[in-house]
Amino acid sequence: MILLTSSFALLAQDKVRFCDGKELKCKVEGRTDTTVWVSKKTKRKTKEEIILSKHIFSLVYGDSNEVVIYKPDASDEKAFTVLQMRSYVEGASFARRNFHPFIPTCGAFIAGAGGGYVGFWGFLIALTYDIGVSSFAPRPKSTRKEKLPEVTDQFFIFGFQDVARKKKTHRIIFGSIAGFVTGAVVHDIIKKPQW
Repeated sequence: MILLTSSFALLAQDKVRFCDGKELKCKVEGRTDTTVWVSKKTKRKTKEEIILSKHIFSLVYGDSNEVVIYKPDASDEKAFTVLQMRSYVEGASFARRNFHPFIPTCGAFIAGAGGGYVGFWGFLIALTYDIGVSSFAPRPKSTRKEKLPEVTDQFFIFGFQDVARKKKTHRIIFGSIAGFVTGAVVHDIIKKPQW
């Protein structure tokens, strides 16, 4: 039984939880007050990396033992406490796993395509759509894959919305550009003189 348990512990990976909700599966090699050394196995070799502690919320070791690295800045009155930052990180992590802005991206593609078909000044159509849709802050909700935690305080919502807004903005910009190019190409094909 002891051998079986120890073999599972050896296979288990460590995890670095960043303050922005990202997670990195790796092996924690060591740490100081300002840095954490990690190694990641790729297909052919092991890559070592040094991460600044100020970006890290916690380290979760393979045996599920968590060490919180985050320390509130005593000189900043608005700095989150450890519990507030934990909620923020949980919200941001939930958004990274579950928020997928498919409908706004499709709308951006359509607005971009319409603008591209109109011509150069048609980019204003896409820009108006992008600004309008990006201004609405998404709210967290349960998905098929994962239910919302029972406790979702304002810091969880802040974390969720920060990540969700960035995700939505990037996808909308990409959709608008792709749509604009598509609309411009279709316009050129239709307007091209037939020989």
